Amino acid sequence: ALEAAQRGRFQYAMDMLTDLLPEHPQHHDVAYGIGVIHALKREYEESIRWFDKAIAINPYRIETHYNKAVSHQKLLEIPNCVRSYQRVVEIGPSDDPEVAQARSFIETLASSIKRNQGISLDAYLRSGDKFNQAFELMERGDWRGALVGFRASAAINDRNAPCYGNMGICHGHLGHKAEALAALDRALEIDPDYQPAVSNRKLMEKMEEGILLANTTFQSVNYALDSLREEQQ
Repeated sequence: ALEAAQRGRFQYAMDMLTDLLPEHPQHHDVAYGIGVIHALKREYEESIRWFDKAIAINPYRIETHYNKAVSHQKLLEIPNCVRSYQRVVEIGPSDDPEVAQARSFIETLASSIKRNQGISLDAYLRSGDKFNQAFELMERGDWRGALVGFRASAAINDRNAPCYGNMGICHGHLGHKAEALAALDRALEIDPDYQPAVSNRKLMEKMEEGILLANTTFQSVNYALDSLREEQQ
């Protein structure tokens, strides 16, 4: 099936594996193979779902963790990408090519983060986790909860312009004009070319202090996507 998939015969390969699935639902290779086919088709979210199933069956096969990391990387999901690569390094032999590639990715990213933002990779990931949790709250309209999360993220990584930009959005929706402008100014201090903060600040200037913004649309940025794109560049 995997040989057929490599030749571009995706449906044929998928049919072969799905035929095996009812009889072998707990066979690692079946779940792994389905994940690989989805990855080859650039269906990365679905590939990750199947790689997770394969890992639940056999957590010690480095190819599964490696391909899961690549799928996360394609989606620019930096915390999950790095942690999957870290797992490859943890369980794989040091002379394995995939282990070497995973280690190189982690070391290069860690060096770039240290140089550009002055923090460790571990701190960067912890900040990113808190940011993404806050981002989910913001998307649900929980402005106070999101603001707490963004502050926690900024306490770990104070050089993240999107964090302050999104704090500004939260303050705006809570009617805190002065604090919104201050947060957006901090985002622009970190990155003068950060366009969402430029656009959002113009909207914030029109609001009145104490008046909640209910129907205004701002530009928000997901930390993982924006940061990994910058680091890869």
